Amino acid sequence: MFWLIIGIIMLAFIVTYFAIPGGRLWKQYLSDVKTSLAVTNIQESTQRIFTEDSVARLPALLRQHIVNGGYMGKPIMDNMLITFHNTKFRMSAGKKPINIKFMQVNFAARPDRHAFLMGRIAGIPLQAKDSILDGYGSMTGVLAKQFQLFCSTGAEMDQGQLITALADAVYMPSLFLQKYVLWETINDRMIEGEITWKSVSAKGRFTFDEEGHIIRFDTNDRYMDENGKGTSLVPWYVTYSNYKAQNGFVQPGEVSVNWALADGDDTYFVSDRIEIQYSITDF
Repeated sequence: MFWLIIGIIMLAFIVTYFAIPGGRLWKQYLSDVKTSLAVTNIQESTQRIFTEDSVARLPALLRQHIVNGGYMGKPIMDNMLITFHNTKFRMSAGKKPINIKFMQVNFAARPDRHAFLMGRIAGIPLQAKDSILDGYGSMTGVLAKQFQLFCSTGAEMDQGQLITALADAVYMPSLFLQKYVLWETINDRMIEGEITWKSVSAKGRFTFDEEGHIIRFDTNDRYMDENGKGTSLVPWYVTYSNYKAQNGFVQPGEVSVNWALADGDDTYFVSDRIEIQYSITDF
């Protein structure tokens, strides 16, 4: 009976521990976001409103995307908190997708980006932090809030996280205005952006529909982990669809993130309910 009681108590403790949000990775995530907030909040934008003058140097396709989104005459955002609801995520090709909670904070004055994933594998909490902080990229995964599954850093991660920040600018067009991004028009439906920070550069192409909405982003500058056997550059793309009015803007209501593999595309992230808050000052 004694050991049964002890077992029940331990089980209750484990269940409670798993149910309580937080953990060391979450604390590190909060610290990273606050660091970016502290730095970028003192870097005041020289132009606080989207105007014809402020977007004049952009390619016509990007200007149309900003107009379509209803950003003209609105404040130029310093950052955004974006929460992806109803989201499915796959750890690697062939794995069954899991339901996750996913949120991220992006910045414009410098291309910082901090994403956090929460899910469960066989009932055990899974957490992952996906960040670029002043040019240094990292990706860390933790199981049961304690056991590190992976931790990736280095030049390849710096480049991959930087190009992801450019792809996210579909929802935060103030990044399009930054001097660290250069543009080239490819044709009447496509432009290429080159983003550079601290001597690291990456390129990606935005594709637009006939109404001027961004519907796809492609890059060859993102590395894919090959199940612990190293990394390699693999074509990576994001699709944006179901544009709709939300929070005073017209934005994509659905997004999917994909690897273009030799034996078929791997769609590993899908969300169809997206919530955005601009220019947060605390977190």
